[in-house]
Amino acid sequence: MVELEKIIYLSWEESERGWGVRPDGCSLHLTAEDAEKYVDNYRDGMPREAPREYMCPSGNPIVAGAAPDLYKRVKESKYGIRLFSGEEGRAMNSKELELGPERTGWMPI
Repeated sequence: MVELEKIIYLSWEESERGWGVRPDGCSLHLTAEDAEKYVDNYRDGMPREAPREYMCPSGNPIVAGAAPDLYKRVKESKYGIRLFSGEEGRAMNSKELELGPERTGWMPI
């Protein structure tokens, strides 16, 4: 069994005018502070007016576990990495990413 490293998981959603809101994967971070910086960087790049389509965090950062290769990707990033829905699902199905008992935001079923 592979030992998982502690990371921070943040659920994301996409909002599209006329279509509504839907889950849009997650971001993974070494610390809660990195998660906050990651979100701030994303928001700094957004236009002042609400765009037709945009992404935003859904819920609060929670503790998760990452297999060594995934943890390495997070560790080598500036503030974290983004996994869109398909990649998030594959990581969870392969046990490369495991959530702890705490739940928040959109959750894969």
